Amino acid sequence: MVKKHYIALMIGLLTFALYSQSIISYVTVNPKSVYIGEPAVLKVSVFTSTWFTDGVDIGNIQVDGALTVFFRSVSTSKKIKGKQYSGVEFYYNLFPTLEGTLEIPELEIHVESPKVGGYKGIRRTTKTKAKNLSVKNIPLGYDPQNWLVATRLSIRENWSSPLKDIKVGDVIQRTITRSVSGTLSEFIPATKWDSIKGISTYPKRASINTNKSRTAVSASRSETVNYLFEKEGEIIIPTIEYLYWNSNNLRFYRKQIDSIRIQVKPNADLGILASIKKSLQKENIEEAQAEEKPFLIFGMTPKKALKYFVFLILGLYILFEILKKTIRLYKKTHSKYLQSERYAFKKVQMAIAKNDIIMFTKTSNTWLLKLGANDINQQKFIKVYGTEKLNLVLNQINEDTFMHNRASNKTSFVSLLSELKRARKHFFNLQKRADNSNQKNKSWLNPTVID
Repeated sequence: MVKKHYIALMIGLLTFALYSQSIISYVTVNPKSVYIGEPAVLKVSVFTSTWFTDGVDIGNIQVDGALTVFFRSVSTSKKIKGKQYSGVEFYYNLFPTLEGTLEIPELEIHVESPKVGGYKGIRRTTKTKAKNLSVKNIPLGYDPQNWLVATRLSIRENWSSPLKDIKVGDVIQRTITRSVSGTLSEFIPATKWDSIKGISTYPKRASINTNKSRTAVSASRSETVNYLFEKEGEIIIPTIEYLYWNSNNLRFYRKQIDSIRIQVKPNADLGILASIKKSLQKENIEEAQAEEKPFLIFGMTPKKALKYFVFLILGLYILFEILKKTIRLYKKTHSKYLQSERYAFKKVQMAIAKNDIIMFTKTSNTWLLKLGANDINQQKFIKVYGTEKLNLVLNQINEDTFMHNRASNKTSFVSLLSELKRARKHFFNLQKRADNSNQKNKSWLNPTVID
């Protein structure tokens, strides 16, 4: 008996293994130790024992203390424990900004893959294990402000004017552009503009750019400085040296722009020198203020503006819903009003105000129907609910109109309206008394039991 149960259990496990779906995911980092600014290749691999029926969503990878750059995804296949798996590999570069141990956090990956023997994709979530990356500080003896990790560095220099015929008061613009491979523009250090005797320097804002392909990244930094020549004689513009660490061959390289000797000629018009200096100083201050000024939307930070925008949209939506319900209620109420006795009586009043007896007759018939005076015409209504004066006034108006073919005076119509309102009020009072009487009769027929 036990043997039979064992065989059934084994058959069940084999069937489950045959038709189950296996997802494998993991992260690798290479190399495991880098300098600040040196890129490490981060690879995220996801494999399934069947195939993926939809794109693999690995989300947004963020690592504290590093910049992450995505390059490409590659479809692949692999044998794992003797079984063929289909997979996708995602390639990133991590650029550390801090010394220490960086943790690549656990990644939650969403996939869609069918079971073995099936065809319909099933949504599943798989998680990778966290990984660590060791980040070394800049080596001793090297200036942190001039540290760069790259696989290539090229330098291009440009002057706005020839340096052969320079006199006191001249302003020459110098631009140095560095192009690098294997890093981002954020990691290219700023050029140090040395102070030079006889020259005032006015650096401008640098222009940076990063370019990325499916397999590599490159960047550039272009820096410009204005030189104001203030003294005559020989001036030496010193050498500028750049250092970088090549992470491919693990070597340090130095590149430099050689020093330049310039013979500055005298200038008889020295009064212009102060004016030019003041203008350059103002330009630098304005440029620095523009760089420091935060990006604002209607005088607010983007975060605050977004908050107000969300509240505005929410407020407009609520207002729209209230307005929609108000219009719907108004239409319903107005439609009900147009079918009401009050509106019918208003039509009667309008006919009387126009001294139109024919229109009065038509509207009063409609009004009597709305009033609920069933099986009663105008004459009966006046007889039952009206006064003698109402009857006399209406007869006088009818006689003037239909017998003498003349218009009744305005006073007659004023009296007609006044007496008609009194008759209407009298009708409502009698109706109210009748309702109260009916209520009392019902109470007598159905007495309430009092303990």
